[in-house]
Amino acid sequence: MNLSQYHTAVEIGEALPRVPRKVRPRKSRSYRRRPPGDWLRAFTVVSQQWRWSALFAIMVIGAVAVATLAMKPVYESEGRLQIDPPGAALFSLDAAGVGLIDSEYIATEAQKLQTDDMALATIRALHLDSNPEIMSEARNKPSIIGFDPLTQREMAALRSFKSRISIRRDPSSRLVGVTFSAHDPRLSADVVNSLMKLMVQQNLEERRQAIAESSVSLSGHLDDIRAKMESSARALAAFGANTGIADVDPNSNTYAEKIGDLNKQLVEAESDRIRFQSFLAPVTSPESLPQVRNNLVVQALTQKLAESEALLAQSRVIYGPNHAEVRKLQNQVNELQSQLKAQGTAIVSELWTNYRAAKTREALLSGEVKSATTDLAILAQYNVLKREAQADRQLYDSLYAKIKEAGISAASKSNNIYIVSRARVLDHPTRPRKALNILAGILVGLIGGVALAFVKNRIQDRIHTADEVRDWTGLPSVTVVPAIQPGHNEIGIWGRNRTQLRLDCKSGGNYVGPNCFLLQRPDSPESEAVHALRTMLFVSQTEDPPKVVVITSSLPGEGKTTLANNLAVALAKHGGTCLVDADLKMPTVGVSFNLYSKVGLEHYLQGSATLDQVMFPSADVKNLTIIPCTLPTDHSNYLLTGGPIRSLMVRLRERFDFVIIDTPPLLLYADGLAVSTLVDGVILVGRAGQTPRGAITRSMELLGTMKSAPILTVVLNAVDEHPGYGAYSY
Repeated sequence: MNLSQYHTAVEIGEALPRVPRKVRPRKSRSYRRRPPGDWLRAFTVVSQQWRWSALFAIMVIGAVAVATLAMKPVYESEGRLQIDPPGAALFSLDAAGVGLIDSEYIATEAQKLQTDDMALATIRALHLDSNPEIMSEARNKPSIIGFDPLTQREMAALRSFKSRISIRRDPSSRLVGVTFSAHDPRLSADVVNSLMKLMVQQNLEERRQAIAESSVSLSGHLDDIRAKMESSARALAAFGANTGIADVDPNSNTYAEKIGDLNKQLVEAESDRIRFQSFLAPVTSPESLPQVRNNLVVQALTQKLAESEALLAQSRVIYGPNHAEVRKLQNQVNELQSQLKAQGTAIVSELWTNYRAAKTREALLSGEVKSATTDLAILAQYNVLKREAQADRQLYDSLYAKIKEAGISAASKSNNIYIVSRARVLDHPTRPRKALNILAGILVGLIGGVALAFVKNRIQDRIHTADEVRDWTGLPSVTVVPAIQPGHNEIGIWGRNRTQLRLDCKSGGNYVGPNCFLLQRPDSPESEAVHALRTMLFVSQTEDPPKVVVITSSLPGEGKTTLANNLAVALAKHGGTCLVDADLKMPTVGVSFNLYSKVGLEHYLQGSATLDQVMFPSADVKNLTIIPCTLPTDHSNYLLTGGPIRSLMVRLRERFDFVIIDTPPLLLYADGLAVSTLVDGVILVGRAGQTPRGAITRSMELLGTMKSAPILTVVLNAVDEHPGYGAYSY
């Protein structure tokens, strides 16, 4: 049962405030769930379902063992081929790396091993259509008769062959494995070796045929290309003779060299003109020019002038300005200065002459270059003819080389598919591996048996015994109420959506009293269980026995109302007892005691009736007062959380010795959670074989969240009795 559908129903109850109870102080009982360990729980599950686990394991192990021993030995010899990509052979017309990538090419060639042509070639080479083992599997299969020229035996052998062959490619290398399954080890090895040999021969024959066809095709085109090459060469030579252009080397010709020389001379002329112009443009005196300063004549005259000026100055000091020697030296100085000036003027005149010559040369060269540039169209046409002739020559050389390579490749018998390892005759069968199969069967049987136990336990996730209740709740106090055995009087439970069960008396007549087995069968095991529960909760605890107790359950149909009715009857023998039907969703207490009133608990909580008006003494049980509920109420949660319910609890404590309150299931409604905070204790009822384990633990979690009164005990209802299992408290 999925418990998630009940979770939303308790959200209101979880949000309810806890109202303190004004009762005499007493020691509360704390409880905490102590679930068993995982290994202990697993051991418990397996021990409970060990018959199913053992049966499953035995069946699996037996089936595996029988199947393994019944299998005939199968041998799978393996051979390996190396498939290189196109162009990897020593002599090949295919360029390496051209076409399909390696993986695609190898996969394509590997698939050829599984074609019908290769299979038929192997069958005919080894005469497999006459082999008893190959034909035995296809003996009863229908043959195909049509336009295929194969015989019926070859068709049968082909089907058997393809079901036995296996091709395995290693993606990390260029190796392809070939295996063939057969009961005869020699037959397996022969088929693999023959298939690989035929594959190599077929590939070599295909290459030879391709080379021959390509050679014929290339030879036919070679003559046309040779004629075109010769024609383009003649056109180039004729054009060169007419224009005077000739190739100096493969990358140059006379016209290009002429243009290059003119450009070079033009650059030099421009450089000279600019250089001379830079010297003459800013000149203010000849002495500033480097050509004047660096002239040897000027330097010699300058030195003599300096010496003469020094002697002149000295003579003026010694002889005076009018002395003959002074006048002589003065004439020498004047002569030297005139020579220096004349020399500078000559140098500047030379520079101007060089400048004008460079300028004239530049103009002439520029004209030559412009006239040569007009003939570039002739050079472009020459280059076009030259490139065409070169392309025809290269094409001819390439085709000629291919034809030569084809002849060498055909003569060399090169191949790109090799047999790396031949298949050998195996001395041990490949399968079955008897020890491994049996071991795997044992493991699968054991694991499957354990898994089956858990699956079955999951499907049957119900509480059956008191030990399971203690393990899952951690409560030491668990009370067991035995199931009503066949032949005993059945207890009727009336209510909405429930079937009415008639009470049959031992005398054979129909019983019309209260619907309580404690009154009808006081000595029955279920009655003794109720007395034991009363003694444990209300009599044995002399210090502070509970006075107001809520009886509830996790889910409907677990017997909480029946337990509340009978426990109230048992307590009525020891003091004033009030049985309150707080199950406002599905009231049944009044009907159980044949009480059909028009007012009930819901009227008191709504303020439309007094407490005395809703209390009805039982006509059949002394000291028992019943507060029934007449009709289901939609807003029961609001009625059970207000002030009237708290005042009701106080007034009932004052009037009665014991108060038993029946509430709705905890996982469906929050009513029981609200009332649990106003009482002295809670009795949680579950039904053996029906209540899920999670329902019990979830109910305890909700009660703990609400900080309810302590759980006094868990009552496991409808437990099947067996030897050694008493109907008393645990």
